[in-house]
Amino acid sequence: MPKEIVAETCPPPECNLTEKEITQLVEELEDYYQLFEPAFQRTEQVEKGKVYLNGMLSDLSRKVTEQIALRHGENVRSLQHFIGQSPWQTEPALKIHQQQVVETLGEEDGVAIVDESGMVKQGEHSVGVSWQYCGSVGKVANSQVGVYLGYASRKGYSILDGQLFLPEKWFEEDHAEKRQACGVPEDLSFQTKPEIALQLLKNALKRGELPFKWVAADELYGDSSNFRDGIAKLGKWYYVEVSCSTQVWIERPEVHLPEWLGHGRHPTRLRLRDPDHKAVRVDELAKQIPQDSWIRAKIRKAAKVPSSVMSVSGES
Repeated sequence: MPKEIVAETCPPPECNLTEKEITQLVEELEDYYQLFEPAFQRTEQVEKGKVYLNGMLSDLSRKVTEQIALRHGENVRSLQHFIGQSPWQTEPALKIHQQQVVETLGEEDGVAIVDESGMVKQGEHSVGVSWQYCGSVGKVANSQVGVYLGYASRKGYSILDGQLFLPEKWFEEDHAEKRQACGVPEDLSFQTKPEIALQLLKNALKRGELPFKWVAADELYGDSSNFRDGIAKLGKWYYVEVSCSTQVWIERPEVHLPEWLGHGRHPTRLRLRDPDHKAVRVDELAKQIPQDSWIRAKIRKAAKVPSSVMSVSGES
């Protein structure tokens, strides 16, 4: 019998913590931050990092560096330099964070989740800003977009890593001054979102232990055969959305490399041995699966996008 799984959004819980519990929470947060002190080279970097963290957790309406510095009595330019120009690496902090995720959430059949998130911007000078699809508003907007890698298991979930997506036009000559002003590395080249996502996965595996079996992603990534093949080469399974027009074979077809006819280029692409053995659209294949083999689940894609229904077949 088919099952229907409904995921509803709930209002945030009321804050019913006691003063003692809040004090304990602050102490635990202090202990947690100390885990990351080895990621910094100097003591003043540790202190400025703590100021910035406190600012991000505060009730400031605009959590920008200037407002954070003023709230905590810090020199504005000093904190801005720490965030924007100070030569400290993020990789050591990411490695510590990933280790904590493994220790607290790690399970052998965990799931690595790839997705993107966008932030609407008003101006044109922020790095990577462009008119592009922004999931937070559910439409094309002037925005910055980042690709993120998350981790989920029965024990909980967390973000592992992320990278800003730079649209291809940002690498054109007319954007050279903007790249220099924003500090874009000169050796950086254009990468598609699936390419960024695959690199984030590889980076996570290079850092050390990360137990997971599956990689989940939406259609943007699932439609990339290079992304899917890259996951398979990592020895992982993928659970991704694909376009309904995707062509598939029910059985693996026999292929061969055509013989060279003695003129022109040598053949390099494999051809079907039986030209009549055609692929089928994935939506046509889905119609052949019995109705009682599906599980229907209501999902919510973004905060401002209506809930939708996803059907998952139990067939392999």
